[in-house]
Amino acid sequence: MFLLIVLLVLVSIGATASAAARRWKRLNAAEARVVLSGGGTGGHVNPALAIAEGIKSRYPETRFLYIGVKNKAESVIVNKAGYELRYVCSEGYPGLGLSFRSLRFLVKLGLGIVQSAILLIGFAPRMIVATGGYVSAPVIMAAVLLKKLKIARVRIFLHEQNSIPGQLNALMGRWVDKVLLTFPQTLSFFPEAAVVGYPIRHSIVPMSAEKARENLSFPIPQGRQIIFAFGGSQGARTINRAIVDALPYLFAHRERLFIIHGSGLATSSGYNAAGDTEGRIAKVLSEEQRRFLGDFYYRQDYFHNIAEIYSISSLIVCRSGAGSLNEISRIGKPVLLIPKVNLPGDHQVMNARAMKNAGAAEILFEDTVMENGNLLEYLDGKVLAEKILALVESPLRLREMAEKSGDFLRRKAIERIVSEMYGDHRFKDGNGCVTPFRDLVGNARLLEMLSAAFARSGACFDPASVVEDPDDLAYYRHRAAGLLSHKSWQDRNLGVKLIGYTRYMAKIPTLLQMLSDRTPVGMWKRIFGGDFEQVGFIRRNIVEALRVMDWLDPEVEKHLLAALEDPYFEVRARTCRTLSHFGPYLAGNDACVDRLLERLEDGCFEVVIEAAKALGELGCDSKAAAALLEMKESHYWQVRNAALLGIKRLIERRVLEPTDELIAQTSSFMLTSTDFRPHFQIKETYAAIRKCAEGFKAAERLSQQPAAGSHPVGRKI
Repeated sequence: MFLLIVLLVLVSIGATASAAARRWKRLNAAEARVVLSGGGTGGHVNPALAIAEGIKSRYPETRFLYIGVKNKAESVIVNKAGYELRYVCSEGYPGLGLSFRSLRFLVKLGLGIVQSAILLIGFAPRMIVATGGYVSAPVIMAAVLLKKLKIARVRIFLHEQNSIPGQLNALMGRWVDKVLLTFPQTLSFFPEAAVVGYPIRHSIVPMSAEKARENLSFPIPQGRQIIFAFGGSQGARTINRAIVDALPYLFAHRERLFIIHGSGLATSSGYNAAGDTEGRIAKVLSEEQRRFLGDFYYRQDYFHNIAEIYSISSLIVCRSGAGSLNEISRIGKPVLLIPKVNLPGDHQVMNARAMKNAGAAEILFEDTVMENGNLLEYLDGKVLAEKILALVESPLRLREMAEKSGDFLRRKAIERIVSEMYGDHRFKDGNGCVTPFRDLVGNARLLEMLSAAFARSGACFDPASVVEDPDDLAYYRHRAAGLLSHKSWQDRNLGVKLIGYTRYMAKIPTLLQMLSDRTPVGMWKRIFGGDFEQVGFIRRNIVEALRVMDWLDPEVEKHLLAALEDPYFEVRARTCRTLSHFGPYLAGNDACVDRLLERLEDGCFEVVIEAAKALGELGCDSKAAAALLEMKESHYWQVRNAALLGIKRLIERRVLEPTDELIAQTSSFMLTSTDFRPHFQIKETYAAIRKCAEGFKAAERLSQQPAAGSHPVGRKI
């Protein structure tokens, strides 16, 4: 009976699938139908609608269905455009690792696949065009499943806007019929792809500055160079704050500049773009400056006529989303990019590098700073102002960037996309030339490269010799600083190392703050040996980073002296080594010498060894020598050897005279060890001291002999 029920169910499913396949075939033959999917932000929705316009211009009878997610950008934009809209469940990929978010993602993805399959079977499209965003995942997965079941007769196209695809797009691209790319650099990610460019809204067209000015709702004095700064429809806190912080530095140039600022529509509890911007203006500018602010600064939440703002601008300051870059390229304007980092694949950084590589842009990277106990992305207003002024004061550079910007855009992208979709070759010009482009390396590989270069070069080390592009080095430094805010101590530890090897001097205050941080860990971490949130490994590597950066000032010195009391022995040992490195600057520093003398009594012999060697670099009187000579009977031969090394260095530095008495005292050191060794290093150190002493005596005797050709006093000639 059970087998009969199972058989009936299978037959029913097969019959339903067969009926669905026949219906799909019949509808396909009767009417051209296309499903559009992509959303979350306007950067995914607008390209889909631009492609739909391209299809309609060639095949006006085509019927469209847009599949999106509720309460996202598509809810407004698609409805306004007049396309049929349906919703499915989906959310952003949370990354690897087990968590509640991962479980919720899988549940929503599974439900979204079922919903998408029902919508696809009901609509029966000939083609599916997905433009990214997490809503595309369930739609593409459902379509692939229906094709495998022989139900769907559909071709699937995925348009990737960015130079580096997101994780879901990289996966989905393996299953679709063809991936349509904006950047040539993305070809290596997909087996079936064509470079078509970015489909841009028809409203984004270049126009004369005179015509654009006529359509503006606010006046701009004649003869001004116009800077347009914006951070997308919602706004970017970093750009908003940086442009306000730059105003005092631009104020002296207000007779020749005009700043247009699109602050964004964000009104969440976490950030109110307009309110935060107005509050910062009141804080940053003096009363007199605010009185004249309207003469050279205009702020608006959002510009619906953005093509007109583009057209009158001398320089644009913005993020590096693919949509913004291609819109700017269509108008042909120079741009200063401030990419948002830590996005999937760092695609904004890669987009910015692609445009810079084409000669059309320059880049500034954000920093990570602590504000009211929170780590925030930050860009110094003075740095931004200096960059803006440097560009506007170089009209030749701006013209070159504008020309390159116009060439950056792949023209007729919509026509290329439609041609690829229908395979009619009505527009065919090849994929174009691939622009030479060097990939960024991961953190682990970067650390390997820089540490190897430091080992080879020592004092001559320069990270710029490893990372040749200054913008790439700036990005790596920012990425390293971003690791300091991670919950994982391993990530923070990696960030500390990279800050040291990239010589990111601006982060020294942050490292010193972390070095002295004594925030205790919870009970469970204490049970397993933890002490503070900034674990011992991090504190040790901060001290090492200071040595690698080769930077010493009173604040660094103060924190190094405090680190000699750190509860973790490796921090104390590494601090002694770092103080030794700075010996030429700290020699004779009583505070340092006294602390090192205290460390000779440390309970950890590794610390004693490093302290003894450091005294050889910092000691400047007999006090250090006396303490080292007292170590002649230490139980550990390594400690005795370190004491002899310290004495040898004091002799080399001419702090000690290599008298017979001193040599006799060093000869009283026990020169053997308790472990089995083919030779004793301590004996070699002692022999080196005797050789050094003999060399000094020989040099002294030579200096006392008369020079060749001279005559002894009183001798007759």
